[in-house]
Amino acid sequence: MNPKSHVVGLVAVLALVLAACAGGNGQVASERDTEVTDLRRQVESLRSQVAAKDQEAKRLAAELAAAKKLETQISALEERLRLMQDMVMAKDEQVARLEVQLEAANAKKAAPAKGPAKKAMPETPAKGK
Repeated sequence: MNPKSHVVGLVAVLALVLAACAGGNGQVASERDTEVTDLRRQVESLRSQVAAKDQEAKRLAAELAAAKKLETQISALEERLRLMQDMVMAKDEQVARLEVQLEAANAKKAAPAKGPAKKAMPETPAKGK
């Protein structure tokens, strides 16, 4: 083999190696671009999920505030109901006492009418027999 052909062979091999490297870099870059694109899609997906979770948290916070407001109203109404029940019980007791007094007054009124009848006049012996 002559040295020129040897150099030409080496140059050819070197050209093939460079072509392979250049082609490989393109493929690696393409794969990397694909990976970056996939990662960006995942990031966007996660951002939208976070936004949805934030909206859900806000909705739940509003529901919780409404529930607490209702709980406060219920407590106030329960207290009013207790007070009204106490008032009704007091009025019932007052009515019962008044009924007892009325019965006692009616009994007193009726008692003299039923009291002892007029005394009968003693019979006097008949005169003139």
